[in-house]
Amino acid sequence: MQLTLVLPNLLDTAPAALAAVEAPALARLLSTAADPILEPDGPLAIACAGVGVAKQYDWPVAPLLARAAGIDPGSRYWLCADPVTLEVGRDEGRLAGIVSDLDAGESAALLFTLRAHFASDGMEFVERGPGHWWVALAAAQQLETSPPDAAIGKPLIAHLPRGPDAARWRRWQSEMQMLLFEHPVNRSRESGGRLPVNYVWMWGGGTLRVARPATPVAAVFTQAPLLRDLARAVGAGAAPAPGSFASLLAAPPTPSALVWLDRLEATTLQEQLAAFDSDWAAPLERALDNREIDARLVFSGAGTALSFTPRATGAMQRLRRRWSRPPSLSPLLAAQADA
Repeated sequence: MQLTLVLPNLLDTAPAALAAVEAPALARLLSTAADPILEPDGPLAIACAGVGVAKQYDWPVAPLLARAAGIDPGSRYWLCADPVTLEVGRDEGRLAGIVSDLDAGESAALLFTLRAHFASDGMEFVERGPGHWWVALAAAQQLETSPPDAAIGKPLIAHLPRGPDAARWRRWQSEMQMLLFEHPVNRSRESGGRLPVNYVWMWGGGTLRVARPATPVAAVFTQAPLLRDLARAVGAGAAPAPGSFASLLAAPPTPSALVWLDRLEATTLQEQLAAFDSDWAAPLERALDNREIDARLVFSGAGTALSFTPRATGAMQRLRRRWSRPPSLSPLLAAQADA
């Protein structure tokens, strides 16, 4: 089996927190790896590549997510249009997060305002449930965007649309901000202590052209909504992620698999990584040494990812390993990132 194993948001973990983690098998795997491959587009690129979706000018997740929601994208250009809260400080704005608690009336009222203003620009707002919005246009756009996970809490300017058509979209997004700033829905939400929808985050633009690589992943295992919906949209399907390497091997045989594990939580980081070490890293280490599997480990952060390939060790290395103190995870991961 060719296995790609993704451990989300590990790169967002503070070094001090990692220093307290006991994960000897994972550290040994890291110590056998060559220099990692940096994926600057982060987990979004890993997810798209895993289900055989090629990058256009942007990573074209919007038409695929629309299809997964039961919408026919046709041949138009699509963007995800997430309702978000923007925090504006003295010097810069920051994306606070996606607003996920809109009710049907609020969503309809906000979209009525946006549709009325942008209809003459050829922009159609499409909804599938409160707060699940897309924008569709007849003409393809030369636009590169950032997913909201990569932008939350970061200075806004670095994550605004880029590319030949970016100036127009930045202007449109500013107009949306002005339209929504004093919207009655937002006044009502704020008076009730709820976050306003004062911005629309555009991302994942493209048309529906599903392109599979020469060696597509045969099986996808995940509970992550984005990857699950992308897999469904391309007809690959996704099963829940197994709880251990042994459970993966007990599933029906597959020549290649992408396993996308659950996000790490700061409050339970040590417990989660200890479980990963015993349930995944240690048996994977044995399988590699026995030449039973080829594996790629992917550590991701909000906007980047490191992909590396651990190697089998020889008999003498395994003997020395038995009597040696296991390496520490934190400095090894830092060295991989620096490389």
